[in-house]
Amino acid sequence: MQNKTFYNFLNKIISEERLNSSSVAQSVKKSGDFKTLLACGFIEYQKAVSGGGSYVVKNNQQLKNYFADKFPKQLHDSFTADANVGTFRNTKIGKRVSQNIILIRGFKNIQINDNIIDLEKYTKEYGTFSAQVNTIKTEKICIVENLDTFLQAEKVMDNNIVFIHPYGGLSKSVVKKLKVNELWVFPDYDYKGLQNYLMVKSIFPNSELFYPKDYENLFKKYSRSIKTKNGKEQNPHKTVQESKDQLVCKIRTDIYQTKRFLEQQALFQND
Repeated sequence: MQNKTFYNFLNKIISEERLNSSSVAQSVKKSGDFKTLLACGFIEYQKAVSGGGSYVVKNNQQLKNYFADKFPKQLHDSFTADANVGTFRNTKIGKRVSQNIILIRGFKNIQINDNIIDLEKYTKEYGTFSAQVNTIKTEKICIVENLDTFLQAEKVMDNNIVFIHPYGGLSKSVVKKLKVNELWVFPDYDYKGLQNYLMVKSIFPNSELFYPKDYENLFKKYSRSIKTKNGKEQNPHKTVQESKDQLVCKIRTDIYQTKRFLEQQALFQND
């Protein structure tokens, strides 16, 4: 079973060490590879007292070795078309973000890949600047989750901040290329946004979550259901569940109690 579903399953169970049985795809459970994991004692099924059960890692190192052997070109934080051939034998399967293409806008000179860029010129004339980034050096950066918010973020934040939007999604490899004194994260205020913030904070411990002063009013007026169109509910990552960060706890509790969350676009409503 050489596909993204099994890759994602392995990646997740290695990271979290326990997965509810209901969260494991049937195609994975029915596969010969999954049966191998059970037979070799890499994982085991544990019944819950209240019904159902979980798959638990019994030998993390051996499971990692199996993962490395099964997918020899591990993609870690991001995928490329070349790596997808080596890992999945299909260039279209993976999420291609490792090229580190970043959209950048702001109103000051910054250093990108050792070159000084007049960012204000590109922002005013073209709306944004983009580059395949090795490093970005400036005093303040804010990572903005959604493209439409990125294009107007200066309306709600300081003009001295440089705004970036990673093409293809945020990854550790992108965050590690930022050389800054002050780093902000401006996400949707949902479990995934909190997870991304905590990932950034694991690399830059002093990074901050952008939290609007009128969050409470915006939440009451514009929050929407955490459930998807299929009726499924977004679940928090382990890092979000265990975080003691004050803002993360606040937003996590709001979502849990109301089953609703605030999209970042709500900050730009004029009514």
